[in-house]
Amino acid sequence: MNLTGQVATASSTKPHTRAVPRYVALASFWWKRAWRTGVRPAAIIIAIWTALGIFLYLPDMLKGFQWPSLAAKVLDSWAWALLTPALLLIDRKLVSKDWSLFRVILLFLFLSLPFSLIHTYLSGLLLLPLPQIWWNPLTNGEFTIYYFIGGWMTYCAAVGIFQCFRYYDRYLTGQLELGRVEKNLLEWRLNALRLQLEPHFLFNTLNAISSEIGTDPELARNMIADLGALLRRSLDCKDKTEISLAQELVLLEHYLSIQRFRFGDRIEMKLDIEPAALSIMVPSMLLQPLVENAIRHGLEHRLSGGAIDVVARRAAGHLQIQVLDDGVGLPANWRMESAAGLGIRVTSERLAALYPAMGERAMTIRPRRGGGTEVTICVPLNDEWAADKWAART
Repeated sequence: MNLTGQVATASSTKPHTRAVPRYVALASFWWKRAWRTGVRPAAIIIAIWTALGIFLYLPDMLKGFQWPSLAAKVLDSWAWALLTPALLLIDRKLVSKDWSLFRVILLFLFLSLPFSLIHTYLSGLLLLPLPQIWWNPLTNGEFTIYYFIGGWMTYCAAVGIFQCFRYYDRYLTGQLELGRVEKNLLEWRLNALRLQLEPHFLFNTLNAISSEIGTDPELARNMIADLGALLRRSLDCKDKTEISLAQELVLLEHYLSIQRFRFGDRIEMKLDIEPAALSIMVPSMLLQPLVENAIRHGLEHRLSGGAIDVVARRAAGHLQIQVLDDGVGLPANWRMESAAGLGIRVTSERLAALYPAMGERAMTIRPRRGGGTEVTICVPLNDEWAADKWAART
């Protein structure tokens, strides 16, 4: 078979796409640019003023339709349409953002007389081709003052509307900027609180490692390896306010490995995590200070050790995380407001900053039934999970 001939024949039967001439492409480009920068704004301005002219004519329709009156109202509005670009240009070029409202009012009051006068003569010129409109301000001097005063009132109304839009736009911009500033301040505060936690945790862990170097170097090396892995994971999350519960549990596991090396079988640690809760976002470095606090203040000084349970369950509208221990419990008359521990205080402040709507439910500490301490944290669920839950119910 002659494949070359078939290919040549097939290619010759294909329609050839003709290149668009360069002048057509340039014309299309300049038309689109002119439409965006000039034609479309001009069309919008004319449409708005035409609609206003028709609206002002509606009361005259009660006396019956008279096209000269309609034409006079529309042409009078078109005169303002011709002056609108000049008003907008003055507003953009002369009015500074730092000007007070009083200075803006003075400027436009000063310009009101020349604009009203120009409008009067523009209206007269537009009405000249229609002799049926006998109240033309250029041909009938009695109506000049009428057009001037009416033009001045329209000018004041138009400028007032322009400034309302301008200040409303400035208000929205200010609100967006304020929201960004508040978000940045919150992130800075949360980072500062977290930075307080990390040296505190690092000091305690290094102190524990140093106590094992002389008696058990192999144990100390294993603890240092887990500490390095924990710090590496922590650095990966340093720019994140929240991470998934699964990531938080990986951080906690490295810390628990260090504690297992230290205490061996003296302390039993259990994780009871609902699988569906693993994807829920929680504050980074949330569980480690709570578990550390349970070990140091609840179990470390007991010869028999004890048990720590970390439980995570989804509840109505929030994720409930509990850190339970069967240690020595809370002192008499203990209150969280007067707690001196850095871990508890910083964790409470971080939760209050991240979830202000949760109030006191965000973190509660109370004696555990049967002995020990129970720490409960409530984290709001994201909107996506809430929507899935609602869909499942319906």
